[in-house]
Amino acid sequence: MASLNQAEFENKQLDINSLPRFTEVEFYPLDTKYLIKLNILSGIGALIVVGALIVGYFLMKEYKILILWSAILFLPLFLWLIYRNFELQKRNGYAIRERDIIFKRGFLHEKITIVPFNRVQHVSARKDLLDKFLGISSLTIFSAGGSASDVTISGLLARNAEVLKEAISKRVSSNE
Repeated sequence: MASLNQAEFENKQLDINSLPRFTEVEFYPLDTKYLIKLNILSGIGALIVVGALIVGYFLMKEYKILILWSAILFLPLFLWLIYRNFELQKRNGYAIRERDIIFKRGFLHEKITIVPFNRVQHVSARKDLLDKFLGISSLTIFSAGGSASDVTISGLLARNAEVLKEAISKRVSSNE
């Protein structure tokens, strides 16, 4: 192996102000049907909890007061969950650029993931039963950085997920 001559090696510092800003990108929102899905799932969870509280109330008479307090405390938790769903719908989004895809999610703790196309290994679109009913899909982008850098964008219209999958696949194959 040939040694690298010190005169040939350069590692210049970049001006941080000249770097592109991902925050200036216009994010596409997730489809509003995703909010419906989140609220349906929250409602199902709430029905399970309320059902368990009702059964417990009638079967465990010595704990009636505890069960009543649990029911009272559950209401603000459920309302928080519905509020969270609306905020997630409002704040989550994605953007696709020439060399990467960006996914923004969360509202209390916002997380932004940027996946360069040259790190993408494959892309998959999937639908669960509720997604099929609502006409939405999830797009998962698997990257070479491991599972921590994989991105799943839920709440895309099914046709948009397929278009994105195709566009990303073409970009990935043109980078190889």
